[in-house]
Amino acid sequence: MQQSIELLDRALKKKTISDWARAFNVVPSTLTNARRAGRLSPALAGNFAIELGESAEHWIAVAAIEAEKKTPLLERLQSRQPQWRKL
Repeated sequence: MQQSIELLDRALKKKTISDWARAFNVVPSTLTNARRAGRLSPALAGNFAIELGESAEHWIAVAAIEAEKKTPLLERLQSRQPQWRKL
């Protein structure tokens, strides 16, 4: 399964945290906190995807699923991911 932190890692190969923070008009700690947490917010994931030429909708969905608490509903959704990720 892809994780939003992989998108951040790819972005950091192109620019520094400070450069991305300026581009997105956020403080650098926003990105360092995301890295520490091991996931991006859906808004950050979508913006990184746009900048890297990837599907924003896909990465927003990945980040939203990562942000959810573990529940039976989440497990049901995760079991269907292989199907919707191919779209």
